[in-house]
Amino acid sequence: MTVYHRESSVSEQHRKIQHEEAVKSAAAITFVYLAQKEELDGITIVEHSDLFPLWDENWRGKVGSIVQDDGQLYRSIHDVTNAGQNTKPSTTPAMWTLIGNPAEEWPAWMQPIGAHDAYDLGAKSTHKNKRWISNVGGNIWEPGVYGWDEVTA
Repeated sequence: MTVYHRESSVSEQHRKIQHEEAVKSAAAITFVYLAQKEELDGITIVEHSDLFPLWDENWRGKVGSIVQDDGQLYRSIHDVTNAGQNTKPSTTPAMWTLIGNPAEEWPAWMQPIGAHDAYDLGAKSTHKNKRWISNVGGNIWEPGVYGWDEVTA
């Protein structure tokens, strides 16, 4: 009788562990889905970057898919269905959007490629050791050229 009880207890513990693993797996799938649908903010996405695959030359995905490359997260702005469309995110910003950490108040300026990554009115950035605030919406210009006010205080 005691042996049967122990087996039952071990079996029950095993089922609990399997259940917990299934719940964690489902939560990770849901998180990735919501992140790719842009339902989560950048801070939350970056905090769980380990849930996203590492980019490699064999990667394929849909618009909105998120990958890791060179320690950063990137969102694909187009479907990638073949090797010719698959470009390294950190070297081809025209094909990817960097998912920065919105908690960083003055992120480094990066040249926008188009409307999908243009700076909003009021966006803050650091460029050439200076801080800038965008004074226009849809800003694709380099700070100091047009569309930015230097912050001196």
